[in-house]
Amino acid sequence: MADAPGAAPPPSSQEPPPPLPLGVINVWITQGQTGYGIYFKQLPAGEGMIVSKLDDHSEAQKAGVQVGDQLVCVNDTDVRFLPYQETLNMVRSLQSCKMTFNPSSGF
Repeated sequence: MADAPGAAPPPSSQEPPPPLPLGVINVWITQGQTGYGIYFKQLPAGEGMIVSKLDDHSEAQKAGVQVGDQLVCVNDTDVRFLPYQETLNMVRSLQSCKMTFNPSSGF
């Protein structure tokens, strides 16, 4: 099946991922008894995931992460082009981690 006209192909394994946007938010958080207190929603293929909900007083919320922000890295690993479930499994397997978010543009 051919790609849609004008669709950008995902980066190949030999190409470095595109640079991170300016103004990203880095959050260092540790799992509590109920997890990280941050929930994600899958975006269309190749676009990663966004924050869909934050628990009140979670470390992410205290750091300024908001609903709609895009998760771009976990422990400096670019996750923008990883499958949704693979990224979730990575986050859930870590007792603590650094998450990097691209703030929502408000649209």
